[in-house]
Amino acid sequence: NNASEILDAVPSVQVDGDGKVSLSGNENVAVQINGRPAPMTGAQLGQFLKQLPASVVERVEVVPTPSARYDPEGMAGIINIVLKANTDLGMSGGVSVASATASGRYNGSGNIGYQTGPWTTFSSYGYNADDRGIDGINDRAKLGTNGLPLSFTNQDILGRQVNGGHNLTTNVDYKLNTRDVLTNALNLNFRKFDDNSNATYSELNSAQSLLDYYDRPRDSHVESSMIDYTLAFKRTFDPRKHELSTELRFNRSRDNDHTDLSRVQLPLPGALTTGENGSAELEKDHTDALTQTLNAQLDYTRTLKPRTKLETGYKGTGRWLDRDYSVLKDELGSGGFIPSNLSNEMNFNEMVQAGYAVLSQGAGKFDLQGGLRAEYARRDFTLRNTNEAFPYSYTSLFPSAVALYKFSDATQAKIAYSRRIRRPGTQELNPFPVFFDAQNVFFGNPKLNPEYTDAIEFGLTRSGSRGSLQLSPFYRHTTDIIRVDINTDDVVDGRSVTSVSFQNLASSNSYGTDLNGQLRFGKYGNAFGSFNVFKQVTDGGSESSLGSDAVTWSSRVSATANVNSTLTFQGSYFYRAPMKIERGEFSATQMANFSLRQKLLEGKASVSLRLQDPF
Repeated sequence: NNASEILDAVPSVQVDGDGKVSLSGNENVAVQINGRPAPMTGAQLGQFLKQLPASVVERVEVVPTPSARYDPEGMAGIINIVLKANTDLGMSGGVSVASATASGRYNGSGNIGYQTGPWTTFSSYGYNADDRGIDGINDRAKLGTNGLPLSFTNQDILGRQVNGGHNLTTNVDYKLNTRDVLTNALNLNFRKFDDNSNATYSELNSAQSLLDYYDRPRDSHVESSMIDYTLAFKRTFDPRKHELSTELRFNRSRDNDHTDLSRVQLPLPGALTTGENGSAELEKDHTDALTQTLNAQLDYTRTLKPRTKLETGYKGTGRWLDRDYSVLKDELGSGGFIPSNLSNEMNFNEMVQAGYAVLSQGAGKFDLQGGLRAEYARRDFTLRNTNEAFPYSYTSLFPSAVALYKFSDATQAKIAYSRRIRRPGTQELNPFPVFFDAQNVFFGNPKLNPEYTDAIEFGLTRSGSRGSLQLSPFYRHTTDIIRVDINTDDVVDGRSVTSVSFQNLASSNSYGTDLNGQLRFGKYGNAFGSFNVFKQVTDGGSESSLGSDAVTWSSRVSATANVNSTLTFQGSYFYRAPMKIERGEFSATQMANFSLRQKLLEGKASVSLRLQDPF
């Protein structure tokens, strides 16, 4: 249905329920679109990928150890989503629509391309809607130092979430002459998110006798927009041997979030009177955030000898965030709202200047590559209402190396090394508290350092007429690793809460292997299987007792069977074992999908039926 589901079907790539993407169990992966960094990150990127129709995706490229040419963000590597482009002369186009048995879930997309003379254009539009109910629990037990319960809080949650969004992309290429191409790329995204839910709270003492009983309704409405424009120029002196390209990219993203919260007292079960029923507490939260990013890039490639190539370039990035968060409270429910001390305003500015050089050399059956990227970065984080500033600057070097040995046309081996960085995001830095609910609060740490990962990957690939087999062991060492810091006995805004923040731990080591295999049965279809296992050890260092030592594994199988020349059956199954983390554990996850696809009109159209996660 969408790009998020495509990624979840790629070997070693996982997408969780919130849309966050991970590679080999690591969420610190850089997602690119057409070789450029995705126009947003985090939860926003998850929503964006869900609005990007699957019909406009050509392929997915996974680069676990990128060279120094690429941005060093993404500790686990790079996932590049390549969108379809017009490859036929003249006019071409397509339309796709889909709907699910669950009400309110549907999407549609269309694309059109045109190529004539020096002009090449390609545009696509997609709309995705997802309206579903929520039914869940969130129970909390507070234990004393002796392990005995002190109190209990039980939540029964019932509500509805609605996602909807429009996505429009347009690319226009103009050949100035046989060597020079001017490119304009525009991406527009408009989306909304509604969350209407109610949590019924039961407060109990250590003997589980009911002390308080109340509802906390939540009405949230979020509207977001994104404009991303790229102007690029490329001169080709000699195709793939001598090229010069420049790029100027501007991105503007805005998020507007209105959330109304209230607390409604309920009569205790069995009580003779209703007591203080009605709205006892009201709250209005409003977030207005504007992010603007400007990138300027120059890349130069020159083949010096038949098997010697030099790549060098520069990239400058500036990012500016202006975020206002206002909280109005009416603790008596009388309609008299007053500003809360939870309100805050912040500015975040970040500048990164980088230069790189990569040299590739062939020698016999070896292909060798070495590179170095140097960066200077500066961030300024300012809290306007308290006049606090947290400036931070640093210089980094990012070496990379690859050695590829070709035993034959069918068998090759490689070893690759790269150094990556993860810069803390603004939410991880902002120290002002944001309440998830009455007893869970989130706030950032403005003193976080970036974390660095040194990654080594081995690879052995064997290909044949019937399929391929790939074995990829890896090792990663991360310093100043950023981890969630949970305090179950915190007090914020006069409430006893569980707080969630971040801190730098000393280091983390992870190692494991991927095994991927594919079988092809000619016109009858193909089958694919993968197995991934890795161990991660985290050391909190001398200033923290946090740590973990865990092993987990995952497996995926899929098969495609061509019933006849027009009917295709597909099935897939994925399982990930439980995984321990600092102070917690993720449960096991499994999912299965089955589909039938019938071609119509001599392949110009098709209709598909898909059964998602029946087990």
